[in-house]
Amino acid sequence: MLARLRAVPRWVWIAVVAIVVVVAAVVTVLVVTSGPDDPGDVTFTANGISVPASPTVYCDLMVTDCETDPTAVASLPLPPGVAVDLTVPDAVLPTPWQVAFVYLDENGAEQSGRSQVFAPNARSSFRLVLPDPRWRLQRVEVQQFGASQTVTAQGDLFSTRSTWVLTAAGAA
Repeated sequence: MLARLRAVPRWVWIAVVAIVVVVAAVVTVLVVTSGPDDPGDVTFTANGISVPASPTVYCDLMVTDCETDPTAVASLPLPPGVAVDLTVPDAVLPTPWQVAFVYLDENGAEQSGRSQVFAPNARSSFRLVLPDPRWRLQRVEVQQFGASQTVTAQGDLFSTRSTWVLTAAGAA
C-alpha cells in the first residue's frame, strides 16, 4: 500500500492540498460574510385587515452581527380605540420577546408603553388594547431579545435582537 502512495505523482498531492485550501477558504468566507438568518414575518391585524412585516433589524443571537431594513415598516389604519393583534414567527418563539408601543392620548400628547416580557415558548400571539377608546396607536413594535446581556445597578438588561414595526397609516 505504501508503494501505491509513493507512486502518486507529486503534482496530484499539490492539487489535492490546493483544493482543500480553496474549499476551506470559501467556507470561511461564506460563514463570515453571511449575516443572521431571516427570522420571518410578524403578522399585524387591525379592523380585520392583516399585514405581514419583515424585521427592520435582525441580529445574530449575541447581537454582534446585524442587518437592517428601515423600509420593512408595515402600515395599517389605526383609528382611536382599535385593537392590534399580532402573531410572531416560529423563530421568535424560543426566545423572550415583548411589544412596545406609542400612542396619542385624548389630548394628543404622545405616550408610550410596553407589554410584559413573554418567556420563551410561552405564546405566539398578543392582542394590544389601549385602556381608553379615545387613545390612538401610532406605532407598535415587536422586540425579540438576544443573548447579549449588560449588568447594571438596576438589574440585567438584554439587547434587542430583532424588531418588527407597524405604524398607523398617515402617522408621521
